[in-house]
Formats: sequence, C-alpha cells, structure tokens
Amino acid sequence: MTDTGRVEPGRIFQLDEPGIQPSATRFETTPILPAFRGEHLPENSAWDGKQVLYLNDTARQDFRLHSYDGLLHYHKGELFDTTTAQTLWTPQGGRAIFIMDHDGYFYSAPVHILGEFHHSSLSAGAPVAGAGDIQAAAGQVLLVSDQSSHYRPTRRYTHQVVDSLRRQGINIGDNQVEYHSTE
Repeated sequence: MTDTGRVEPGRIFQLDEPGIQPSATRFETTPILPAFRGEHLPENSAWDGKQVLYLNDTARQDFRLHSYDGLLHYHKGELFDTTTAQTLWTPQGGRAIFIMDHDGYFYSAPVHILGEFHHSSLSAGAPVAGAGDIQAAAGQVLLVSDQSSHYRPTRRYTHQVVDSLRRQGINIGDNQVEYHSTE
C-alpha cells in the first residue's frame, strides 16, 4: 500500500462534532488593533490605496485545519505542510499565517501579502483567540509563533493556542513555541 499523505475527508475529526470540540467554552479573544480597522474598505487609511481581503464564512472554510491521528490536515484531507508557504516575517519561506477563533478552530493561509492578505483576512477583522505563524511538515507542527502585527497577541493567547493544539492530540513542545510578545 502506498501512503499518499491524504486522509479521506470522512475519516477526519470535525471539531464541531459532539465530544470532539476543541473546547466546551469559548476562548478569550483579542481585537484587531485600531490602526487596521476598516482596512478592507475602499479609501481606507491603513494601506495607501490597497484593500485587505476579508474572507466570508464560506471562503474561510477553505483555510480551516483539522486534527486527525496527531497530525494537522487541510480541510480536504491532505496533510498540512508549510514548506512552500511564506509570510512577511519569514521571506525565506517555511511558515504560514494562522488564527484560532473563539471556538478553537484553526485557519491558516500560505500567503501573507502586505496590504492585501493578513491574519485579519482569515478572521474578517473579528477578534481572535490567537494569531501568528505556524510551521509544519507532513502534518507535524514544528513551530508556532505569536507574530501578528494586526493582533499582537500577548502570551496568554499563545498559551491558549498551544493548549488547544495539545488537546486535539497535536504534539508540540514548549521549545517549539516562539514568543514575540513580552507580556
């Protein structure tokens, strides 16, 4: 049998099924910084003529991650891998941006384009329970950071992210967490 690195969608744990939800209660959230409010609107003052794309609920699902067997998967079942991803903070590549919403759901994008696609794109500007960069290979999380200029999450939000990943069976050690917040 050949391992294709793909799990059939029916075998992925949907985190909104009873008993498998990341958390029984909502997570604490932090709002987008005031300088970025309205960045998705024409004539905004944040991006000198550019507008940031805000995803609606339907479009956001294409970026949702799921856990299965201790690994992260894209919404269609493929193993989550950031090898070819690139953020503004990692121009050399290898990391993707992510957010965790108030229910503990993770969304990640392999692109981060100044004035066009940011962490706020994944949340449509809504408050988040965590935001930053993530590095993964073949579904294994290698690193999580709290690098996000739009949200600047303090460490307690990063702790929520790591705790949620661990509860979902994702193995992540303390040495795999990169803090940019001093709080």
